[in-house]
Amino acid sequence: MTPPTTASPRMARMARIARANAGTAFGYPDRMAVSAAHAEFIRGHYLFAGLSDLDFDRIAANMTFQELAKGELLFLRGDPADAFFFVVSGQIELSLTSPGGNKKVIEVFTEGRTFAEAIAFMREHRYPVTSQALIGTELIRVPNDNFVRMLYDNPDACMLLLSNLCQHMHTLVTEIERISLYDAQERFCAYLLDLATTDGPTVTVSLDLPRHVLASKLSVKPETLSRILQNLQMNGTIQISGREVTIPDKRNLRRLGERHA
Repeated sequence: MTPPTTASPRMARMARIARANAGTAFGYPDRMAVSAAHAEFIRGHYLFAGLSDLDFDRIAANMTFQELAKGELLFLRGDPADAFFFVVSGQIELSLTSPGGNKKVIEVFTEGRTFAEAIAFMREHRYPVTSQALIGTELIRVPNDNFVRMLYDNPDACMLLLSNLCQHMHTLVTEIERISLYDAQERFCAYLLDLATTDGPTVTVSLDLPRHVLASKLSVKPETLSRILQNLQMNGTIQISGREVTIPDKRNLRRLGERHA
């Protein structure tokens, strides 16, 4: 006879949070309270992993779950910013649009990442970019006020957040350097090298972003990106099969992508 399954104390606690907030979030028909499984998922994120159960439960009680269809906007540049977000699944694009209508993709966030948390500490609490779902996306919304109050009492979580912001700033500085000093092909090669994190000279990576989004992120035109892909494939630097790109020898790619490094 199979013994009855006993839920872990953490899962039981998550279930109590879910039951307490069951149903549609008050005043927001497009948001639902987080489930026990979603609360457990976000609990593993570094911003929350170091919290006591009591601190996390207080924040989780105010989190809400939100679904976006492909192309649906989450917020516009200039909208009031009262929360940051955790990506459960999907792809979220952050972008800026010039007065002339040209769009620049700043970043694309995927499963397990948070975005917009830095705005909680800005003087003006407004989103500085526009956010849109590239595909069907599931999010957890975390209110800023609850999170900031917790940080006052938790220096470890505060240091983790500071570390993340510094890492993000370093990423932006690297991107500015590449846009300023690298030509279009060098930028793309450097991007592939960032994806090719496994050991060994030969590696296969996946280009999950739509071509026009990747082109905007690299600050090139889509037709320029297409020519770069064609040239690199013709000279044997890469091999393309659908969204999969195989790099036979990373050393060749590095010579093209790190010429200014």
